Amino acid sequence: MKKAVVGRDEVGARRKMIIYGGGTFAALMRYLFESDSNYVVVAYCLDRKFIASSEIDGLPVVAFEDVENIYSPKDFDMFIAIGYSGMRNRVLMYERAKQKDFMLANYVSSDSVVSDSVVLGENNAILQGVQIEPFVSIGDNNVIWSSVNICHDSKVGNHSFIAAKSTIGGFSAVGNNCFIGFGSTIIHNVSLADETLVGACSLITSDTNKYSKNIGIPAKEIGFHADEGIKIK
Repeated sequence: MKKAVVGRDEVGARRKMIIYGGGTFAALMRYLFESDSNYVVVAYCLDRKFIASSEIDGLPVVAFEDVENIYSPKDFDMFIAIGYSGMRNRVLMYERAKQKDFMLANYVSSDSVVSDSVVLGENNAILQGVQIEPFVSIGDNNVIWSSVNICHDSKVGNHSFIAAKSTIGGFSAVGNNCFIGFGSTIIHNVSLADETLVGACSLITSDTNKYSKNIGIPAKEIGFHADEGIKIK
């Protein structure tokens, strides 16, 4: 079982972090990092045009445009905390943050079970009760919510959101910027194309098309979102 990733210092040192984001997901990630890792959050950062207060939950808020001048990437790491309401925003914020040269931290819950053979990118959130079996590959900037099961030899790309109690079967592949709703099942040896939306409690039994919406048991393709991307209300 892997513990929460601690950053570049030795285990036991409290590595300092800035969270890029200021909503409820950012608050949750602050709590998780501080209670279940060797990180301490020292500030939030937001795009300047979205800053409405100099503090959030007692921590300073700095403009993203200036963050590296205030908190050096040599001494501070970052986590990009953005949810699923506009999935393409997850990609945009990640790409902007990468230009700042911060190390982007992973959070892996100590209550998850992650095989030592798993290949893990950066800026991933793996919450409590998740099980990730051997020989799985996970890219960057994914949120894997509580009690998800990712079976052996599967692949998850970048920027996706997998909601609680979902299952991804062995040898399956989740593309980039996908959304998998609560309690859904992707059977073994199935591929989700980039920007696939899977509705809650759906069963995917065959490969999906890019930008497609898939809902039901078994799931049926009910539409596309190529123009706006996935948006969840």
